[in-house]
Formats: sequence, structure tokens, C-alpha cells
Amino acid sequence: RNPPRQLRMTKRLMREGLNTGLASLLELSAAYQGACHQTEDHSEAVDALLGKRPAHFTGH
Repeated sequence: RNPPRQLRMTKRLMREGLNTGLASLLELSAAYQGACHQTEDHSEAVDALLGKRPAHFTGH
């Protein structure tokens, strides 16, 4: 299952991309990426990838 917070951000970026200029979209994407890197789900994703196991996301 996908991490819910990151999935919501991805969907918002997709919607914003329809009506937003590239520069603004890239800024928003960078802000979301920075926020996502601070989550427990990001740490879990990295640990799971390196450990070659499925990730277990909590939404945090």
C-alpha cells in the first residue's frame, strides 16, 4: 500500500500541473519533496528498499 500523505501530494501536483506554470510547479514539487523526506514513511521506504523487503507505511 502507498503512503497516504505522499500519495495526496502527488495527486495535488498532478492537478496543479494542469493550470500552473512550470516554475511554480517545480517550486511546489521541491517543497513537497522536502516535507516528505521528513516523514517516518520516507525512512521506512528507504529501509525497506535497502533491506529488500516490502514497506509498511503508517501515514506518518
